[in-house]
Amino acid sequence: MSLFTVQTGDEKLDQAYSRMCSHISSHESFDSFYRYFTQIVKTDDHEKLNKWLLKVLFCELKYGKSEKKHDFDLMIEALELSEPAKAEQLRQWLEQNLEKLNIKRES
Repeated sequence: MSLFTVQTGDEKLDQAYSRMCSHISSHESFDSFYRYFTQIVKTDDHEKLNKWLLKVLFCELKYGKSEKKHDFDLMIEALELSEPAKAEQLRQWLEQNLEKLNIKRES
């Protein structure tokens, strides 16, 4: 996950989001991050903790989703401008191979 600077208007929330992104990107797996997170959390108030985590997740989904594109999407977009036939060929190849892996591509 790359560090994405959001501007929600809430300085504490923006700071929490930035810190969460940097911590998450430093771990290779969710389990590794979860163990780290449970060690550093400073509150036993799970309602408060869940609220902050949901706010960070909300920021990622609202602000991060439209800004980030997968490398394949960027490559296809670049090819569409110069070589539309190759872009379509790449799109078809990608869809066929994702189907083999049982992964559906979002349009």
